[in-house]
Amino acid sequence: MSKSKTYLTATGLAARWHLTPHTLSQWRWNGKGPRFSKMGKRILYELKHVEAFEERSEYQNTSYIPLDDNSPFDKEEID
Repeated sequence: MSKSKTYLTATGLAARWHLTPHTLSQWRWNGKGPRFSKMGKRILYELKHVEAFEERSEYQNTSYIPLDDNSPFDKEEID
């Protein structure tokens, strides 16, 4: 039995994270944020990729946030 995939639209993900769709658009442009698919003009985020991104974005404290290529944050934003 195949398992169907669950997707969020950019608007749905923006609502989930209390962001604007424009922020997600900027993250896509800059290569940040979760993996996405583009179907025609529609942007879709597979739920498993969203949840994986959320897990990678969890920290115990604010004293150290690793800044790598997958971080949604710019160094200037947290300095």
